[in-house]
Amino acid sequence: MLNAQEIQRIIQYVTARTSYARDIVSHIVQTGMNELSALASTTTHSYDRHALFEYICQWSMKQTRYPEPQVREVLECAGKWLDDMCEEMERQDLPNAKQPK
Repeated sequence: MLNAQEIQRIIQYVTARTSYARDIVSHIVQTGMNELSALASTTTHSYDRHALFEYICQWSMKQTRYPEPQVREVLECAGKWLDDMCEEMERQDLPNAKQPK
């Protein structure tokens, strides 16, 4: 799960890359990430990225009442940040991983 500092980094990243005000980005990102965290802690089902993104977008649109294109753009940008972060963590872990014998 993401802590408050990581959420703030996502908000900064998205605000810098979109034309939306920080308060709007913050509301959408926090709503989406809170639901994503809640889902992660309450389900054992595995979702593909597309299905999960669709669910989080729909949830965030209903909760924030922002228009669909705005919510999708903000969450896609936030998702890109998360994808990049995960890829970087995987790259950093590869040299430390034990090689099969």
